[in-house]
Amino acid sequence: MIEIKTDLLVVGGGVAGLHAGIAAREKGAEVLATDKAAVARSGCIGAGVDHFAAFLEQGESWDTAEAWLKYVAKTGRGALDLKIHETIFCKELKFALARMSKMGNDLRDPATGKYNRSLAFGQPGPYLINFKGKDFRPNQAKEFHRLGGHELAKAMATRLITSNGRLAGALAFNIRSGELYLIRAKAVVLATGNASRLFENPSGNPFNCWHSPFNTGDGTALAYRAGAALANVEYMYMTVVPKGFSAPGYAAFASMGCQLINAAGERFMLNYSPAGERVPRIRVVQAVLTEMAEGRGPLYIDCRHLSEPDLNHLKATLGWDKDTFPDYLAQKGLDIANEPMEIMVSEGNQATEAVNGGVKIDQNCAASLEGLFAAGDCCDQASALNKSTTSGFVAGRAAAAWALKLKEFEPIDNEQVNAEKERLFKPIKRRTGTSGREFEDIICRVMSELAGIKRNESGLKIAQGKLAQLNELQDELVARDYHQLMRIEEARNLLTVGQVMASAALYRKESRFGLCHNRIDYPNTDDENWCGLVVVKKVDDKPQTSFQPLEYQV
Repeated sequence: MIEIKTDLLVVGGGVAGLHAGIAAREKGAEVLATDKAAVARSGCIGAGVDHFAAFLEQGESWDTAEAWLKYVAKTGRGALDLKIHETIFCKELKFALARMSKMGNDLRDPATGKYNRSLAFGQPGPYLINFKGKDFRPNQAKEFHRLGGHELAKAMATRLITSNGRLAGALAFNIRSGELYLIRAKAVVLATGNASRLFENPSGNPFNCWHSPFNTGDGTALAYRAGAALANVEYMYMTVVPKGFSAPGYAAFASMGCQLINAAGERFMLNYSPAGERVPRIRVVQAVLTEMAEGRGPLYIDCRHLSEPDLNHLKATLGWDKDTFPDYLAQKGLDIANEPMEIMVSEGNQATEAVNGGVKIDQNCAASLEGLFAAGDCCDQASALNKSTTSGFVAGRAAAAWALKLKEFEPIDNEQVNAEKERLFKPIKRRTGTSGREFEDIICRVMSELAGIKRNESGLKIAQGKLAQLNELQDELVARDYHQLMRIEEARNLLTVGQVMASAALYRKESRFGLCHNRIDYPNTDDENWCGLVVVKKVDDKPQTSFQPLEYQV
């Protein structure tokens, strides 16, 4: 076992994690960032990104912090804490844009020096800044290393070590060599993204995800097992993707004015809203599922009415988020200028329209466990590129301040370390048993059938029972190598996330955000009793739920 000491440990080297590391280094804290991959290309936008949602205060009435807060209060009512959002996004945005520009991630068009902006998802104005972000992550990693941040690649954290109610560090292992790391840290920032492989993938390939397939709820599970509070974990979120291929890109199509049509050629979104394809994403998903259920499929995205310049722009930018999207079109022999593209609904992720679910944070991105912080998609009040960027800086600053005021490291509880070491490596010592893939497939089936887009009390209780049975199956899991051991740990984290999701969904006796939390036995949204956060904590090895109301006064 290799022992490492650092002021701040960042678990997850994506956008939020490295921005946390950069902010902490600027404050003088020693930083170590761990990631299952390498930080230069990890996370949801490792291959690139093409949009960033923001207000810029350029003179329009919709382009202010106040207008933005009204918009997110409407879309996130019941899940989004406006005080936290104002602090970790609105007040940080201007500085975040300047920092990104300094490290080579300027969002302005190089040819014009201006921001290219487009409208989508029910926004009051064109908040989406369109840019070519192929080098966004390498530029960020370069700045992190330039400032003296250290990287521990191919390492997966499996347990947070606590001492006297405070964080003392973490245990991680190398997913190639199996080396075990005891990382003693004065503070930890979790930035591991949300849970992408929690529900069955309609393509049949669990790694063909809308978001990064390596986002398996690791940070949420680590925090929960260590005793930290979670929030918003009951919600699930989907998008519209090409048939058989879960590629991000709907925002690009919708913002360019592309239309959704059914088998009869009817632009069906106008039957659901005058805003058509630019309504919030989950309403698009709901319309698509309704059209399919009522026999009007297959469904398509139609770009044939676009002007030649708009078509050329769309074709040129489709690979900015996912390199293989143009390859998909080429291999199908599909030219979107002449033929509609067939679509389907993606797998579910743990999120809502406005925020994600995960570690419950305050205005400093601090968790309820002393010394623990969280940023980006693994916490309850930050999501997507824009809020991952700003929350990362907030978390890194606050974590560095916490770490630098401590003169000594917390003592290590060897009992925790030895227990985790024994648990972790059991699967690789077995000769026969259940594979991690089979174990994960069962989790996804249970979640999709009993805790998916149609929920009720009996189904959720059955889901809880089946997921509890899977706890015992962990003693039969087998891995042939350390890569498979990583897959088992990912599945174990998905099981934990599934258990807390089912508990929170059972507790919330209403429906909210359409299909995000659709209780068919409580079909209405009940703001009088349920406008707020369902908070989940581990008590006696079981999820315990409570409720925190939220008030909305912009």
